Amino acid sequence: MILHIGDKFDRIVDVMNNCFGWNYKACMRGWYVLSKDKKTSAWFPKMADLSGGIPKPGDKWYGWCNTINEAKDTIYMNNFENPERLSKELPDGIEPHITFIKLPGSKVYQYAGVFARKRRDEKLGWIYEQIAKDIDTDDYI
Repeated sequence: MILHIGDKFDRIVDVMNNCFGWNYKACMRGWYVLSKDKKTSAWFPKMADLSGGIPKPGDKWYGWCNTINEAKDTIYMNNFENPERLSKELPDGIEPHITFIKLPGSKVYQYAGVFARKRRDEKLGWIYEQIAKDIDTDDYI
């Protein structure tokens, strides 16, 4: 299956079953390892609404707050409640992330591209940059 930027899916389980050949009834996590070498994952970040300058209630999960730039090619992942978790939560080696975002107010996940963690910023947290757009998910089955 070829994924194109903006392709929409109702649920995470729909992505995992239809795109990656899994046979699950439900999915409960925000990322799943896809390759045997544990280098590639499917990532499902929910984007926070920062229109008021701070994350609105319900936009944070265990202190994590994800935002995306206007061009939708850079994701910022921060933990404002526990900033020390930035160094603990993202071990090296699980890259790249085939990414499906959920925008504020949306009920669906949309394919946003393949992202890789590039650096950490004191204020913005982890910075992920888009490294590929359309992909063939058959390469990950």
